[in-house]
Amino acid sequence: RHPAAPPIFSSPQLPPVCDEIQLAILSGSRVLGTATLHLSQISSAGAELEEGTPGFLPCFGPSFLPFYGPRTDPAGTPSTDTGVAYRGRVLLELSTHMGTPDGRQREAIAPEDVARVQRHLPRRRFGLCGVFYSATMLPAGPELLRFELSLGNYGDTGDVTCKPAASVTPHGCPLFDGNRYHYLPWYGDKPVAAVTSSWEDAGHRWDTLNLLRATCRRLVSTHG
Repeated sequence: RHPAAPPIFSSPQLPPVCDEIQLAILSGSRVLGTATLHLSQISSAGAELEEGTPGFLPCFGPSFLPFYGPRTDPAGTPSTDTGVAYRGRVLLELSTHMGTPDGRQREAIAPEDVARVQRHLPRRRFGLCGVFYSATMLPAGPELLRFELSLGNYGDTGDVTCKPAASVTPHGCPLFDGNRYHYLPWYGDKPVAAVTSSWEDAGHRWDTLNLLRATCRRLVSTHG
């Protein structure tokens, strides 16, 4: 390759034969929640897109990364219910550098510093409403079924840190259609679930992204 040609990164494998980074929230030896970053989504080999285009090593954020884990009962033991529950978010920034690690260790932020910053974070309220029109092709069984709508830990009936909300549909017993599958007999009464939540105001992040996307669409439509 000509010395002046731009570098083209090969597909990163960190460690070898690995294509994802998994992060976990731990309480002692117990895993509370996990999140996964796929290297194919946060890096680029460059040549895969266009010959001669330089790629980039894995990078992410700074952005909030949600963590999910198994549902637990009030005693803190894993529940027999299927599905996962929201466990929290981490403001994460990831960057990759070539070379030998310098051996520096990161210290945890003191709890009193976190509490002091949280009091000054501006917050915004968000509402989420869902209308369930039908529930078909359900598994057979005598158990009563219901649907739950949640936004983070808001609306999660197993989470005691937030106020209860009308986030679940009434229980219903699936009926057999007489042919192949079961369904919930909602007919003309469609269940409605609603959740109101409060989060720190991160508008300065998504407002800039929305502005850039709108500018790109305008340029494409104008010069396309």
